[in-house]
Amino acid sequence: MKLSTEQYKAIRRAIASIPGDVSNDAVGANVAKLDDMFAPESHSDALDPCTPIVLGSRGSGKSFWSSVLGQKETKEAAANAYPRLGLVKVDVQFGYTGVGGANGVTQDHIDNLIAPDGTIDDAKAFWWATILSAISRQTSAENAARVKPKDYIEIARDWEQREDFLIEHEQRLQTEDKTLLVVYDALDTVARTWPRRRLLTEALLEVVWAMRAYRHIRLKLFLRPDQIHDDALRFVELTKLRTGAVKLEWSGEDLYGLLFSRLALTRESESKRAFKSLLEFNGLTYPDEPSILTRQWSLVSNKHDQKRIMEAMAGQYMGQGAYAYKKGNTYDWPISHLADAFAEVTPRSFLGMMIAAARYKEPPEDKVITADGIRHGLREASKTRVDQLQKEFPWIKGVLAPLAGLLLPQPEKSVIQVWQGAFTIEDLLRDAEQHNYLPPFPPKNSGGEQELCQVLLRIGVMSRRNDDRIDMPDLFRVAAKLLKKGSISPT
Repeated sequence: MKLSTEQYKAIRRAIASIPGDVSNDAVGANVAKLDDMFAPESHSDALDPCTPIVLGSRGSGKSFWSSVLGQKETKEAAANAYPRLGLVKVDVQFGYTGVGGANGVTQDHIDNLIAPDGTIDDAKAFWWATILSAISRQTSAENAARVKPKDYIEIARDWEQREDFLIEHEQRLQTEDKTLLVVYDALDTVARTWPRRRLLTEALLEVVWAMRAYRHIRLKLFLRPDQIHDDALRFVELTKLRTGAVKLEWSGEDLYGLLFSRLALTRESESKRAFKSLLEFNGLTYPDEPSILTRQWSLVSNKHDQKRIMEAMAGQYMGQGAYAYKKGNTYDWPISHLADAFAEVTPRSFLGMMIAAARYKEPPEDKVITADGIRHGLREASKTRVDQLQKEFPWIKGVLAPLAGLLLPQPEKSVIQVWQGAFTIEDLLRDAEQHNYLPPFPPKNSGGEQELCQVLLRIGVMSRRNDDRIDMPDLFRVAAKLLKKGSISPT
């Protein structure tokens, strides 16, 4: 049995009204809200207080989970979602946030305490001071906003005083049966030059390693993968920290679970009733909020049920006629075309595609969204993803623009020749200096176009085929206006 045209339209409106690009900060006005909570099983290890390093690209949820941990109401929800983690016994303070405010620690704090020619010992003293100040904020909530790392820099420099301070509070927390978790977010903002970023990153990782001595005072770093995989870092225990890091990843089931949860929790009554009817017609129950949060609702993670509902909303295939199956099915196509070179898809890209698909042209009579709408959604998601990437890597559009019109895949030398002809490296380094941002590699030891290609491979914007030719995932290729036979066109 099918829904009425009006019911399909109501579900379509609910998808179209999902916020398209809600970015979060660890503190301040853009923290995660309880209504935003969705807790994939795979993210349990990332929230575990015993996991010191969590890796994730932009849009994967690093700042979302940082802000969840930092607020009482959302942390309690996370404790219900992941009961084995014991988050009810965890107090959270921030060591670095990248944004200011009462509980914020920013690059300004670093620059005020570490001179431009500061040493590794100066950098370690700062990071130790962030731990000591976090402990003090936890013990004196009424004065927390006035406690800053600068107040503890002298104790941080004296290892005996520092150790006495840490041991005292370790014993206190043990007696209270509590754990203090000090969270570090937005660590890509610590510096604007390569030498300083490496100095600060290496110092912080050394402090993380040293804090293994304490059971009740834990650190958690939310990092971009490229920051910890920087080959110039020389910390001797770095390999062990990399091995123990957890990556924030979203499976296809997680992404569809997020979409269907947003639909189930819509505040628009007509859309809610229509989605409930769609579920009932397909033999599925309508969930309440606790069943979504604790993953008891089948549409959160059951691929078979998710596929049934997606086909009910968009049809089975991306094509029409007898050979429609050759175009792929509507459930798998979005995931495969939104993936970067590491086969990873972010929730922002996925929701962005679905929102754009729901807003595409006139609504059909017997579906929520169409295959053409999904293809349109890919184009919109690609533009949004490159825009987001530009915030993370301000040089990205400048290196992609000269490649427009290139037919992929191509030998690496062909890509390099395009950049050379457009003077891409020279323009990039000049722009980075003028606008004070971190270029893709240190200017003084630049490997030129070959190194730029390696950087794009390392961050998943490009891929290398088995025959050594360079390719690019549709997620970036479409917005960058590169061409590829048999694939979706940029326009």
